[in-house]
Amino acid sequence: MPRKAKFSKGEGEYRLKIDAFSPDTMPMIRLADYMRELGQMLGEVNAVHFKRLEAGSTVLVHKVEHEAIPKVRERVTRVRRGEAPREALRAYDAINKLLRDDNAIASLQEHKGGAVVIRFPGREEAEEKFPSIRQHGAIDGRVIRVGGADETQPIWLETEGKQVSGCYTTRAIAKHLAQRLYEPVRLFGRGRWSRDSDGTWNLIEFKIESFEALDDVPLTDALAKLRAIPTEWTDKSYSELDAIRHGDPRSRRNGGH
Repeated sequence: MPRKAKFSKGEGEYRLKIDAFSPDTMPMIRLADYMRELGQMLGEVNAVHFKRLEAGSTVLVHKVEHEAIPKVRERVTRVRRGEAPREALRAYDAINKLLRDDNAIASLQEHKGGAVVIRFPGREEAEEKFPSIRQHGAIDGRVIRVGGADETQPIWLETEGKQVSGCYTTRAIAKHLAQRLYEPVRLFGRGRWSRDSDGTWNLIEFKIESFEALDDVPLTDALAKLRAIPTEWTDKSYSELDAIRHGDPRSRRNGGH
């Protein structure tokens, strides 16, 4: 049987007020994003319960079980000071990013009419900008769309469940890529990337200079093929393997590393 939540009147209520949306306009999936990160930030996940949404912008009201109030209160204080555990500070940053994306700000109160215990600057926080970089590289993915009417041909990939645009190439290479539609490839070329304040690198553009097809085989099959390769292990083989892992002892005697 699930345990019954214990509440003390006037205690343990936290209210996240977001100045964007209203209860009628807040998308459900976005509400879930805020609730997930707020729950991680407050901690004591089995003792913090969502109660309701209130009007006046959007107010997420949560109750904390009586026994967990001191722990949650201490964690909130440590978040405000920047001294909380890593997952709590990460959740605070995630809420701020959600707010920036929604052009909003927010505040956390411990109870209705109480003082603000944490402020989320959201849109007022200037996102740190990093200069973009250009360099040669490679991108792996499945070709899902090729070409257009221009001389420069756009290419779309699917990689790790996401669509990647911004790739382009010549008509000659695009013609060969079209023959690999929905197949895995590795693209080589020169790209431009930018980094956001969370440290994530995002592709801006990528000029494809060449590509190679990749084998679309399950990992288990690939490992089976490796095991099937005939090999002969000798004492010399083990010595060479040790030298590769730890370095040649003769070079160390001669001052090598």
